[in-house]
Amino acid sequence: MSKIVELRQDRALMRPNFDGYKLSLEPVPVIRQDLTSAPLKAEPSDEQYSLLHVELFSMQNLLIVDPWSRTESYYINRKGDVVRVSYDENKGSPNPMHIVYRMNQEENDDSTPIWKCKGQYNTTFRFISEKFCVLCDGNKRLFLFETGNRSKAQEWQVVATTNIYGSDIELEERGYVIFDARLDILQEQKQISLALGHVQRVDSSQARSSSTHYMYIHWAKWILKDQQWQLEIVDTLECKGSIYYCAFEPRSQSLILSSNRPCIWRSAKTNKHTEGEPLAEMAQLHEGDEEDRTEISSYSWSQTDDDILVKFNVKPGMDKNNYHIKCVSNRITVKCNDETLLDNELKEKIDHDLTTWTIENNFLQITLVKQDSDMYWSSLLANDLGPKENTENNTQQNCLPLEQQPIANLEAPIEDCDFPMGIEEDEITISRFNLPTKSITHSVIMGSNPPLFTTSLRPGFPLAIATRQDVDCSLWLQQYNVTKPDEWSLRHEGNLHAFGYIQASKQQKKFMDCSPDLGYAIISESHRHIFLYKSKYDTANGLRNRNGPQVTIGKQHLVTLDDAGEVLGLCTANSTATLLTEKFIMFIQIES
Repeated sequence: MSKIVELRQDRALMRPNFDGYKLSLEPVPVIRQDLTSAPLKAEPSDEQYSLLHVELFSMQNLLIVDPWSRTESYYINRKGDVVRVSYDENKGSPNPMHIVYRMNQEENDDSTPIWKCKGQYNTTFRFISEKFCVLCDGNKRLFLFETGNRSKAQEWQVVATTNIYGSDIELEERGYVIFDARLDILQEQKQISLALGHVQRVDSSQARSSSTHYMYIHWAKWILKDQQWQLEIVDTLECKGSIYYCAFEPRSQSLILSSNRPCIWRSAKTNKHTEGEPLAEMAQLHEGDEEDRTEISSYSWSQTDDDILVKFNVKPGMDKNNYHIKCVSNRITVKCNDETLLDNELKEKIDHDLTTWTIENNFLQITLVKQDSDMYWSSLLANDLGPKENTENNTQQNCLPLEQQPIANLEAPIEDCDFPMGIEEDEITISRFNLPTKSITHSVIMGSNPPLFTTSLRPGFPLAIATRQDVDCSLWLQQYNVTKPDEWSLRHEGNLHAFGYIQASKQQKKFMDCSPDLGYAIISESHRHIFLYKSKYDTANGLRNRNGPQVTIGKQHLVTLDDAGEVLGLCTANSTATLLTEKFIMFIQIES
């Protein structure tokens, strides 16, 4: 059972006196650069109609920023050229575009790229160091480039190239994207870890639900052995839901995934099927035992870092006067009149003086406080007796429907944009998949609110993940200690004030991002508008709340896109934001 990790905000990063954004009518400087060749945007085939395909083809950011130089970014044009675009902060103007590599060496008409077939995915690439980049052509080909000094726009040199293949990959699988790539040097040996995504249709007879499309994430290692790069698929994760976040932790022993559906190891599923009939026979043999166990386990339990919550269904006609609860440091007894519901020794010790219990929503809820905070309980009772932990209770404060739950801030009326857009039964998690143990070691329960976006805050670090916390947007970075691999958490790195509430009202948003210093956040629609939010503005000319402290406000700008075509990519730096459209490269100058 994975350990549940809580997202704990750093109060020093929050601004309780922030009072929203003020619309500014000042013009925003925007510089346009004409494209000599249109960006390459892959088109799905007739068989690629699922939601997973839509997310891969339509929502993918086609403008890739260089984390080591945020004013430089890259895209692929229809001729198959890797094009570098950059902005000179000293001059306040963009530099000329440069082609750093040609995927298709033959001259070709711009209207029909002969090297790209319909149904192949978009070309994706990731910068893994200051001098190396990994690229996937959208089909089955991987390239490793030595980029040299990227600030001088040097031509890229191919170090290695290989087809994506392995025992976990079927021959008919075609079309891959790179979700994440990371370069590590382990025991003086270079190793590139890759998370390769592929959507595969599964026959209805094999599918586990009405959905017939699955996202396969192949965990690959590209290792330099005897002066040659060798690719190996070590395992595959299968998921039938959307992937919101995918990033390796340092040293690439674990992969962090966020999805609205469970992910399973293909190797674990294969081992289960390999054992075949013995498993079925054992299931039949123990079927009766499981029913007896369910009757005995008439309660559920869950845990946080500090507390244990035990829940019983309240019997008809009973109230708090009928229940008797007794707790000592290592034992719990629960009785309803003369009937004993639970009388066992606990797995670990509790602070019995802090035990509380109440009856709410037809449940008897008992809260036990752990003596050792952060101690993970593998079971509630000693000797691993009783039911397994119910992780759903970690996110459900009560059993009321969402629309009936109390409003967090009673001064602000609830609005439609406060409700999540996802399906109600979707439970979104951030899970840490550990390769050596083939297990999920840690999980963050997000409820039905998916992460808002991901962004690079520091070069060489895993991507930061942005989540909505009340009205704010909080950014989190992985916190991992090599000497303590069993410990993992997300550290609160920064806050975008009131941005969580604002983005919920933008129904046409396509891309969202923020600057590395968190000085501004930006929302891009697919065609018409760009919304710019600067939280570090002024003190509202001394404006104060009644009998309260002085408030601060931010500044909002609106940029209208005139005849620019669809927005295909967005990246940010502290002084500028760069947009890739069908017709232009646009540099939005950010004034402090």
